[in-house]
Amino acid sequence: MREQLVFLLQLQTSDVRVRELDAAATQLPAKLDPLRRDLAKLQGMLDVERGKLTENESWRKGQQDMLDRERELLRSAQGKFQASKNSREWSAASREVDNKKKSISDREVELKKVSESSSSTQGVLSSRDADVEALRTQLTESEAAMADQLAELQGKLADAKVARDAARGQVEKSWLKIYDSLVGKRGYAVAPVIKGVCQGCHMALPPQLNNILARMQSIETCPRCGRLIYRKELLDLPADGAAPPTDTPAS
Repeated sequence: MREQLVFLLQLQTSDVRVRELDAAATQLPAKLDPLRRDLAKLQGMLDVERGKLTENESWRKGQQDMLDRERELLRSAQGKFQASKNSREWSAASREVDNKKKSISDREVELKKVSESSSSTQGVLSSRDADVEALRTQLTESEAAMADQLAELQGKLADAKVARDAARGQVEKSWLKIYDSLVGKRGYAVAPVIKGVCQGCHMALPPQLNNILARMQSIETCPRCGRLIYRKELLDLPADGAAPPTDTPAS
């Protein structure tokens, strides 16, 4: 039973390693999500500014066309003014000239405002273009570095799965079935007992059960959590996870 318990502990160690590497490989790509969101947000702001600039330019062209027509009408009104033959014609032509001059002046003021706004927007666009390009470069470099990290993790994961499969092959089928059931229910199947307390559920074991564990002639389960239990001081695995010599005396 001691040997099977050692094999179960080795399997559990391998299982934990596989889960950790699998979680790390799954979560790694998400670490770049904040950078992707920043890039998308900045790109969205840039698109909005470009849309405003396009609208302003379209409006400016329309106003410029109207201004050109107003100037033509002003020249026509000035011609009427010069050709006036009486006070009535002179007064009407004078009012028309004044109206056209005012209309032209108002339109020129509006065009100036739009031109200044467009210049300001162009400056913002240039700055944000640079920011977007810098973020895009950073994301590209980060994705390349992450691809290397992911490949390394996947290599380690593949090795860990091989080690886990080898560990499973050492466990008897009856214990393997119990182990898998406990992992599905509890997350892990084997728990140490320290000073008479199950470390899986922190319940103090009955003294008789603790004495049975000391003999290491059978694999017992915790009355509360159902995990396979063992006395930690009697079965500490070496750091490399290898099984201790089979002739190691149990106290």
